[in-house]
Amino acid sequence: MPDEPKSNDNAELQRGDLLSKFEQQDVSMYGLLKTLLSSSTMPHIILILFLSVIFYTTARIDSLTVFSAMAFTSLSASYIITAMLSNNRIVRDWITLGDDNSASETAFLVRYLSPFRICLFPVISAGLIFALLVVGTGENGIIANANKSIPLILGMLFIAWSIVQGTSFSQWASTTSAKRSKKAKKLGSLKSSVVILLSIVCLFSISLAFVFYQLAEINNSLAESVLRSVPFAFLAVGFSLGSISYSWQNKKLSSMKPRLHKFSSTWSLICHLFITWHLLTIWRQNFMDPSIFQVFIEEIALMIFTVFVAIWSMTSKGYKSKFRLITEENALTWGLAFGYAYAGSVAMLTTFFDDIKIVMSIGHAVVIITVIYVHKLVLGSVIEKDNTSVDVNRIMEESESPTIRDENPIEMVQTKIESKPSTNPNSEEVWQEDDDVDWNKQKKQIQIDDVEWNETIDLD
Repeated sequence: MPDEPKSNDNAELQRGDLLSKFEQQDVSMYGLLKTLLSSSTMPHIILILFLSVIFYTTARIDSLTVFSAMAFTSLSASYIITAMLSNNRIVRDWITLGDDNSASETAFLVRYLSPFRICLFPVISAGLIFALLVVGTGENGIIANANKSIPLILGMLFIAWSIVQGTSFSQWASTTSAKRSKKAKKLGSLKSSVVILLSIVCLFSISLAFVFYQLAEINNSLAESVLRSVPFAFLAVGFSLGSISYSWQNKKLSSMKPRLHKFSSTWSLICHLFITWHLLTIWRQNFMDPSIFQVFIEEIALMIFTVFVAIWSMTSKGYKSKFRLITEENALTWGLAFGYAYAGSVAMLTTFFDDIKIVMSIGHAVVIITVIYVHKLVLGSVIEKDNTSVDVNRIMEESESPTIRDENPIEMVQTKIESKPSTNPNSEEVWQEDDDVDWNKQKKQIQIDDVEWNETIDLD
C-alpha cells in the first residue's frame, strides 16, 4: 500500500537511532581549528610551548621534579578557572587581544612583548595556586610533604590521556562514518569489505614504514626499504584481523542493512588506519633508531592532536545542549588546560622511566587497546539503538527456511487464532456439531508458498 513506506519512515524517525545522533555532532573541525589558532589568542599558544619545554627540562633534575610537577598542575588548574570564567566580558577582554594597533608604532621589543599581556590573568592565577600548594602540601604545610606525590599522580594521568585520545578520535571517526553512510542504499558484501580493509591497511603500513626506513638510512635502495617494511605490514594486518575477529559478530549484524553496513565499513577502516599509525610508532621505537629530537617533535604533535580531538569531542557532546561546559568560544582555554596536564604527565613519566621511548610506547599501546575496544562497542551500540533485533531474528529464521514474500504471516496467524474453537469450559457458547464434518480427521496445516507453519507460533 502507498502509505506503508511513509509510516515506516515515521517509525524510524521516532526510533532515534544512534547514527542520526552521530550526524548531529556537526561542530566544524575547520571552525574549531580556526578558533584555536586565532591571532587574538596566539600568545597563549606560544606560552604553553615555551613553558612546557622549560618545565620538561627542569623535571629531569631530581631536586626540581616536584617543582615542575607543581608548576604544570598550577598552570592546568589556572586555565580551567580561566575557561570557566571566560563567559564574563571583563575576563574575556583580559585574555583576548583587541583590534588596537597602536603597539605597531612602539619599540620593537615592546611591540612583540605587549601581546603577552593577555597571559597575565592565567599566569597570576597559576602563581596563586602554586603558593596554595606550597602552603598546603609543602614541607611545613598543612599536609606535610604531600607535594612529593604530585609527580606520581600527574604521571599516572598519562594513561587517562591515552584513553582520552582513543575515545575522542573514535567519536570523530564515528561521526564521519555516520555522515558518509547517510545515503547508502545498496547492501554490500561483508567479505568484500573486509578484504578491501585488509588490503588498504597492508598498503598503508608498507607505505608508512617505507618512508621512515628511507629517512632513517638515505643510502638504502627503494627495494631494500620496501623489503624491510614487509614484516611490519604483516604485523599491522595481523592486528587488524584480530580486531575484526573480536568484533565479528557485530559486523555480521551490521551487514544486514545498507546504511549500517556502510557505517561499519567506513568506521572499521578509519579505526584500523589509526591503529596502524600507532603500531608503527611502537615498531619504530623498538626496531628502528629514531633520534630523541625526532621522538620529541612527534610526541609534541601527538599532544596537540590529542588535545584538539578531545576539545572537539567535548564541544560536540555539548552541541545544541542547554548546558555546554565547553564551547567554541572557550575551547582554547580548555585546550591549554589539557595541554599543560598532558605535558606534565609526559615529563613526570620520563623522569620515572628515564627514557621517553618507553613512555611513548606505553601510551601508544593504551591508545591501540582503547580503539579496538571502542570499535566493537560502537558497532554494538549502533545496532542496538537502530532497533535491528527484530530484523535480525527474521533474517536468521528466513535463512533456515524458504522466504515468505507474497503473504503477511501475521495476518495468517491472526486468522488461525480467530478460527480456533474456544477451549474454555466456562464458556456459554455452544458449538453445534455438523454431521457432514469429520471431526476426527487431522487438520491440514496452512500452506504459504510451500512453507509449513508450526502449531505454536511465537508472536514475540
